[in-house]
Amino acid sequence: MKIDIGFGASLVTPGLGVYMAGYFEERRSTAVHDELYARAMVFGDGATRGALLCCDLITVPADEVAKIRAIVEEKSGISGKNVMVCGTHTHTGPNTRRGSLEEGDPTVEWLDGMPARAAEAVVAAVGDMEVCALAGGSVLEDRIAFNRRYHMKDGTVRSNPGQMNPDIVAPAGPIDPEVGVLSFHREDGTLKGVYVNYACHLDNVGGTEISADFPGYLVNRLQERVGGSPAVLFTNGSCGDINHIDTRSRQPRKGHEHSRWMGETLAGDACMALEKMEEVASGPVRVVSEVIQLPMKEDADKSIGQTEIQVMRVGEVAFVGVPAEYFVELQLDIVERSPFARTFVSELANGCVGYVPTRKAFEENMKDVSHERMDQFDHMGYEVRSALSRGFLPGMGEAMADAAVRLLEQVAR
Repeated sequence: MKIDIGFGASLVTPGLGVYMAGYFEERRSTAVHDELYARAMVFGDGATRGALLCCDLITVPADEVAKIRAIVEEKSGISGKNVMVCGTHTHTGPNTRRGSLEEGDPTVEWLDGMPARAAEAVVAAVGDMEVCALAGGSVLEDRIAFNRRYHMKDGTVRSNPGQMNPDIVAPAGPIDPEVGVLSFHREDGTLKGVYVNYACHLDNVGGTEISADFPGYLVNRLQERVGGSPAVLFTNGSCGDINHIDTRSRQPRKGHEHSRWMGETLAGDACMALEKMEEVASGPVRVVSEVIQLPMKEDADKSIGQTEIQVMRVGEVAFVGVPAEYFVELQLDIVERSPFARTFVSELANGCVGYVPTRKAFEENMKDVSHERMDQFDHMGYEVRSALSRGFLPGMGEAMADAAVRLLEQVAR
């Protein structure tokens, strides 16, 4: 089956001295190890166009998403509501939250220009559109991602309890090992672009050098290995309780070389998937979204719990956007209940409400954590404490999953 498809990319790398995101202490960028990009994929069926935009940023707050959508609509004609904006969640990029920044900070200057630069990727993708055939495939990768919550001998469930910790009993949850891949071939048979989805937290590198982390290596290596240097777009799956640390190993898993290994491993996985792709029906294109109210304490600010769930259908493929650091079990539930055989969940899409655990995780950690905000990592239940400190209640993750499934069923009709 054929579809109109285009790809585009634009630089969003900040200057030096910006406030970096991802940790409790302040860090300022001192160098650029590798560039940060906004990468876009635009698809159309002749009547409707949609755009998937993923940025090498820790997250793109909802206010900035609104600006990007407005610019895209003005410059490309694609309806803003048909644009999904994701962050990869790199911890070696700039802070994107204005509320924590002071006027005059170089981070604010960068952030002021970021929406226009990110929107350029979508505009470029519109100019790149041509008819392509769509195919899909996947392979399993269980060597690079691990559930970071563990049952301990004392009966607690702890986050990141440390490598070779003798008190670890077993992981408290699964991973999603699927590396999902889509390919787009031109009418002459050449490969125009590749889409890759995998779930793993981006916190390999640390330090004060700007870096896209493993997705940057994935893109570069895949373009080197596949003939024609196709465009590559990566989105991160639900990894609120997933990271790269193997607690069974004494070997430190950190730094640029580990990040490179992860990216190149995933590139190899994608190449394996490309060898056994199956044709996928590619029309019609439909995009829907719903703003839901997440369950919160009575005295909480309900406005922060009003969140957008978005679904894009491209033929027999569906993309789901959730604005959170979402637990992987919830992703697995959405995929299992989806009416589409190929369903890709992207977290940190169209904003971020913070960590969204499962009911089970709330039950495991609530007795051991407070509702107070943290000034350092809480190993007794970091993700649950983060949600509680914002006023959220058990069931928030399931509410998002139910909304996603409703939307998937709606576009399937």
